[in-house]
Amino acid sequence: MKYAILGSGSTANSYIFEHDDFAFVVDNGFAFNEFSKRASSLGFDISKIKFIFLTHKHADHSRGIDKLSKKLKAPVVMSSDVYLDRSETKKIYKRLNVEPGKEYSYEKLNFSVFPISHDIEGSVSYSFNFSGIIFTIITDTGKILKDMEAHAINADILFLEANYCPQMLADGPYPLYLKKRIESNQGHLSNNDAVGFLSRIYNLLQIKNRMTYLCHMSATNNCYEKLEDVIKINMPETFRYRICRKGELVEGIAL
Repeated sequence: MKYAILGSGSTANSYIFEHDDFAFVVDNGFAFNEFSKRASSLGFDISKIKFIFLTHKHADHSRGIDKLSKKLKAPVVMSSDVYLDRSETKKIYKRLNVEPGKEYSYEKLNFSVFPISHDIEGSVSYSFNFSGIIFTIITDTGKILKDMEAHAINADILFLEANYCPQMLADGPYPLYLKKRIESNQGHLSNNDAVGFLSRIYNLLQIKNRMTYLCHMSATNNCYEKLEDVIKINMPETFRYRICRKGELVEGIAL
C-alpha cells in the first residue's frame, strides 16, 4: 500500500493511492506529462489507475482530469450535481455519478461521499476504505460540516486544508472581493479553522489516526512558519502531522 500528494495548493491538486494492481486518483490539476512524471518519480504505475475522483470543477482540481481519463480509460467519479456540457462529456472516458451522504463499492474500493461548503455546484469530498486503510480528504471548504467530523475521527490518514493565515490574507495583495471569498463559509479553511478543528477532536482522533497532512496551502496568504506556530500552540507533542507546501510532492508514510 502506498499513497502520495502529487501536489496541493491554488495551482494544481492531486492525490494518488495504489495497492497491488489497483490504483485511483483524487483530482488532477496537472497536465498529463507532469502528472505522469510526478507519479512515476515515486514509483507509482499509472496504468493501474482504475478510477479518477473529482471533488469539484475548479481548474486547480479538474484541469488534467479529461486527458488522464481518456488515456487510461478510467471513469471519472463525481457528484451528480456537477454540470458537464456536451464537449466536456466527450473529453472524458466515462462518467460515474455519486450522491453525497451515500456509500459505494467499486471493485477493491469502498468509499463514502460527503458535501463540502465551496462556491461551485456539486462540490463533494470522499472517505476511502482501501484494503483496510481509511483515507479522508477535507479541503476546499469554508467551514467544517457535521459529516466531516465523523469521517476525520475515523480516518487512518487525514488530509486537511489549512489554506490561509488570517493576518497574511488581510495584509496581502489580493483584492477585497477575493479576500472575502476566501474567508467566507464557501471559501477555504484558515490555519485557525483547521487546527481548532483538530484540537477539538484530538482525544478521539488519536485513538486511530496515524497521520494528518495539512495541505492546500496558499503561497501568497500563508507560510509554513505561520501554520507551524498555530500547531505548536494548540496541539500536543504526540500529534503526528506533515505540512505540505504549495506544489510539493509528498510521499506517504509506510503502511
